[in-house]
Formats: sequence, structure tokens, C-alpha cells
Amino acid sequence: MESTKELNNLENIILADPESKVWNFANAVYNNIVKIESERSRIGFTLGKVEIRNFPDGEFEMRIIPNTRLKNVVYIQDSSKEPAKWWVEMMLVNNAARRGSAASVIDVLPYMRWSRSEKKDKPHIAIASKVFADTISLPCIGSHADRMIALDLHAEAIQGFFNIPFDALYSYSDVVDYIKTKHPEITDNLIIVAPDTGSTARTRAFAKKIGNNIDIAIIDKRRISGERVEVYHVVGEVEGKNCLLVDDILSSGKTLGEAEIALRNKGARRVYAYATHFVGSGNYMENLKGLDKVMTTDTFYQPANNDGKIEAISIAPLFAEAIYRARNGESISELFQ
Repeated sequence: MESTKELNNLENIILADPESKVWNFANAVYNNIVKIESERSRIGFTLGKVEIRNFPDGEFEMRIIPNTRLKNVVYIQDSSKEPAKWWVEMMLVNNAARRGSAASVIDVLPYMRWSRSEKKDKPHIAIASKVFADTISLPCIGSHADRMIALDLHAEAIQGFFNIPFDALYSYSDVVDYIKTKHPEITDNLIIVAPDTGSTARTRAFAKKIGNNIDIAIIDKRRISGERVEVYHVVGEVEGKNCLLVDDILSSGKTLGEAEIALRNKGARRVYAYATHFVGSGNYMENLKGLDKVMTTDTFYQPANNDGKIEAISIAPLFAEAIYRARNGESISELFQ
């Protein structure tokens, strides 16, 4: 394998599927990298397309349009794709880049699918995120990348599943800046709330970004099934306060909806929510109707017809900075210190 210095002298190609919902995001990342290069040293990036040809039997073919020979490939995958296809497409693109003599491959995951299957918490189940990590990071399989970049992992330990460098990005600094700039009223008499005990560490980190004097509260709940959540009580004083629920993934919205009701019953003045990855499954708008506002990022494509309830914060500049630094041999962890 080429040395880091040799790789830094090669052309870099950002790849994405132009027919997918991630194409606009990939364009935003590319444009932000161009802006960074205009202000700092230019290392050379282009934006290329991946073509997908679907067959009647459900199989498909992945083809990289630009020449990848002796170039650094950066593939941005669409988080909104069906999870199994999301996985297989990534393997095939990596393999196509390898067979096209790419110098290196970086997989960029705005949201890492299968991240909620990161432990064996019941008998006779697979740890899907570990299986995914093996297929993407073990050279013997032939679909491996050289580096991964992902945002707000469901569990930090997932990084250890991979046998390649893993750059974990964190959205909180960008989101806190957005709230203070666009919605300063939220920070008035604010308390940060964990929607369950498993989110406590995440909530503390978010509160610290806003200010050292920000308190936290915790919703004590029990998940009865994948779709049914029962709230017990609120740990912390929320009466008369603005409450901001913080989570990493919003799917059906039932967890946040139940948490909002519990906070209102305890006298909360207003209830807001931030979730990094807005999957938006099922009847999520109905479950979120009691919240004053829901903020998320654009790791998932967000339609505009949500009555202003949902605001998407662009995280493309953060990914652009991370990709630029990864290709230029600069520290990424400095972004979060």
C-alpha cells in the first residue's frame, strides 16, 4: 500500500449515486471542500457518479463512471436506502474501486445502518454491525475500505468492530451553534433531557456544549417492544423549563412522543427535540405532534412538507472538513476538542 505522503499527492474523487437522495448532500460536501481548498492548500477533488443498473430479478450492477486508477476514492452512501441494499451497494462499489486500481477507498456514512444491532442482548441473534464491519474492513473479502467516516454512532464501541481507521464525527457543536443563532429562545431556562437512561452520556455531552451550568433530566422508561414504549417517570426538575430532548436516531417518534407527554405532565413550559438521524418511519408526524419543534441533520433526506415542525441542519460542512483533513493528513479529533 502507498504511504500517506504518496496518497496525499494523488487526485481525489468523491462518488455518489446521482439517482439517490444523497446526491444533493454529496454536491454540498464537494462544494464545501472546494471552498476549503480556496482558503487553504489545494489537494484536488472532483465529483463523480456511480451508476446502478437494476435487473428484473432484483439483482443490480454497480458501475463507477470516472476512472479510479491510482486515485483516492471517497464514496458517500445514501442513508435512506433499504438497509440490505445499502450494505450490498457499498460492498460492490468498494470492490469496483479495487478492481479499477484505486489507490485508496474511504466510505462515508452520514448514518451507519445496522448500528442498533451492536450487542447480543438476547439468545440466538447476530451482531449485525460486527458482520457489516467485517465485510467492509477485512481485505480477504475484497470489498474493504481503507477508512470509514460516520456521524454520531449509536454506540461508540462500534468503532472497535472495524479493522481499519474509523473517524467518528460528532454533530453537537454545529447543532448548538445553530440553536444559539437561529433559536436563542430555546436556551432560556433550558434543561437537556435524555429520553431514556441509555442516552444519559450523550445528553451530558450535549449539555456541556451549551454551557457548564445546564442541568440534565432523564426519562425512566421501559421498551416493551420495538414499537411500544412505556414511560415511568422523570428524573430531574423540569417544571417551568424549556426542555430539549436529545437522541441519536428518530424512527417512529414514539420514544420522543411519550417523553414529551411525561415532561408536560411534570410542568415543562416547552418541549423541543434534537435527533441526529431522522429515519422517519411509520406515523412519525402523529407521534411528534405535541413537540414544539424537532431539529435534525440532513444525514437523511428531509421532505419540505412537514408544516415547519421539523428543521434540518446541514452537516455537509462538517463532513467536508473531515474528508479534506483525512486526505491531507490533518487531525480530525481537533474538530471536537
